[in-house]
Order: sequence, then structure tokens, then C-alpha cells
Amino acid sequence: MTDFCEFQFRLWRAWLEFIEVYFATVATISARLPIIAQTATGLGDHDARREARTMVTEKWRAAAAGAEAGALETAKAALKVMTGQTHPVAVAGHMMDVADAATRPARRKVRANARRLTRPRPAQRRGRDAES
Repeated sequence: MTDFCEFQFRLWRAWLEFIEVYFATVATISARLPIIAQTATGLGDHDARREARTMVTEKWRAAAAGAEAGALETAKAALKVMTGQTHPVAVAGHMMDVADAATRPARRKVRANARRLTRPRPAQRRGRDAES
């Protein structure tokens, strides 16, 4: 990637993706705060305890998957640099490839959690239907 305009466009897309992940993170944390409070006080039911376990284990899994993907992409970027792709814009693109690969598992998990946790539960749906 030696085209500076293409690189600028890629930076713009990365910024938009950051904003999307930011809002998904806020939604996930907001939905999980009551669950964390229930579990911390011992008042949580089985579902709250399971969600609390999931909160912790998914972070480790996403971190491990990100480290693996980042290491692989780093090796690919090093190979590209060793074969002559040393233009500054190309090197910056290689670094963005590494960052993208390393954060992809966490970004996917955050989006999936936001969808899952902000979706109305069946009991909530029935309550809304009865009110209508």
C-alpha cells in the first residue's frame, strides 16, 4: 500500500469502526452492571453467575486469539518489509494490518455481546405485548 489516499481512507474506516465498537462497549457494560452488582452481593441467580463467569473467560479467550493473530500478522509484515516493501506508507499499512488482526477477536466479541445483551428477553417481550 503505497498510495497515500488509500491509507487515509483506511484510517477513516478504522476511526468509524472505533466509534462503532465504543458504542457497543458502552451498551455491553451498561447491560452487565446490574449483573455484576447481583453477583458481587450474592443475590444473583444461576444466570447472573454464569454471565459473570462468561465476562471473565471471554476476555482471556479474546486476548489469546488476538495475541495469536497479531503475532502471525507481525511475521507477515516482517516478511513484506524484508522483501522490499519499505515505503513509509507501506510500512504504516503493515502496522495497521497487525493492529487490525490483534484487535479483531475482541471487536467481534464486543459487538456480539452488545447484540445479545441489548436484545429484549422473552419475558420482557411478553410483558410488552400484554401492555399493548
